[in-house]
Amino acid sequence: MLLLALRNLTRRPLRNALTLSGLAVAVAVLACLSAFGQGYRSQLGSELDRMGMQVMLVPLGCPYDAAARVLKGKTLDNSLPASALTLAQHDPAVAVAAPLLMVALPRPSEGRTDMWVGLDRAALPLKPWWRMKSHVTPGSNWFPSDDSVILGAEAAVTEAREPGDKFYSPETGQTLRVAGVLERSGTSDDSLFFVPLATAQKMFHQPGRLTAIALRLRDPALISEATTRLQRIPGAQVVTLTEMMGTFLNLVGSVRTLLLAIAVLAVTISTLSVFNTLLAAVVERTGEFSIMRALGASRSQVFGLITIESLLLTGLGSACGMGLAAGLGYGFENIVKQWVPFAPSGSLLSLTSSVMLRCILISFGVGIGASLYPAWQASRLHPADAVKMD
Repeated sequence: MLLLALRNLTRRPLRNALTLSGLAVAVAVLACLSAFGQGYRSQLGSELDRMGMQVMLVPLGCPYDAAARVLKGKTLDNSLPASALTLAQHDPAVAVAAPLLMVALPRPSEGRTDMWVGLDRAALPLKPWWRMKSHVTPGSNWFPSDDSVILGAEAAVTEAREPGDKFYSPETGQTLRVAGVLERSGTSDDSLFFVPLATAQKMFHQPGRLTAIALRLRDPALISEATTRLQRIPGAQVVTLTEMMGTFLNLVGSVRTLLLAIAVLAVTISTLSVFNTLLAAVVERTGEFSIMRALGASRSQVFGLITIESLLLTGLGSACGMGLAAGLGYGFENIVKQWVPFAPSGSLLSLTSSVMLRCILISFGVGIGASLYPAWQASRLHPADAVKMD
């Protein structure tokens, strides 16, 4: 029966190919959306964990937007008051308070914008992944002098600089020495330019200015009481990484719900396409099925034949769809990344076995559902109908 079903599918290659293509696209979209949702949650949690902080102080405004911009190395328009750092450092629950100054430096002639980060030694415990290639101070992860710059892996490639090279910034008129190049970490640090905090404040004519303070607590269990105290700091607001992750996931969930609705619509259309293809095949093969019944085929055998044809069609469409998802999914990911908040730098497309199994089961469900009526119609044909055929 399987060979007969395969032979029947080759009778109308164009029609079946179109049906298969529609199903493949629907499965690919569904697989990419499912994989993107899982990958985003996993990568977001991983990247936030690597930040080494539980709380962030940001200027007044939208706290989650401000925190996201800081974590992605983007500049802020507002500043924290100078007193915020002192008050945070003296909070009994705070183990590390790392001040940050982030400045965007446009380079219109090259069509890009460089992100500079000024920080002090308090930030080192928050960056355990830092591994620096240095010819100036081997084994060190810090600046040997105030006129030093540390380049992220991508920034070093863009600037074609090695440790020990001079680095001239025409926008600021500063000549710096490359103290080291960070190993690739898969975080936003890869594309940033790091200088000592005092140097950044001087370079960009912003003495005493801070755009954020990253905090690590002595005990994560103290986060509730610490947040209550930190909220009282004038001109500052508190964002916990847990709250921010939940907010981002909710935002992505809303977008994902809309996209999943589109995917469900695509699957529904492909189901109707399979249904139409099978029903047309049953009408065309009325005489064939009647002869089969006249030769002794049971109703269940005819019903099973149509169902097998449908499962073969949807199975092949599902396989093609998974191939499309694997081959074109990363292009889809690059497009979606532009529209989600705080998109982690790692791959967000996680085509796990559970995602693939779910999509395959859905496609087989489509095959069974679309075949029920056409198979029932074929099984109802009477053997006597064969005698009436010319």
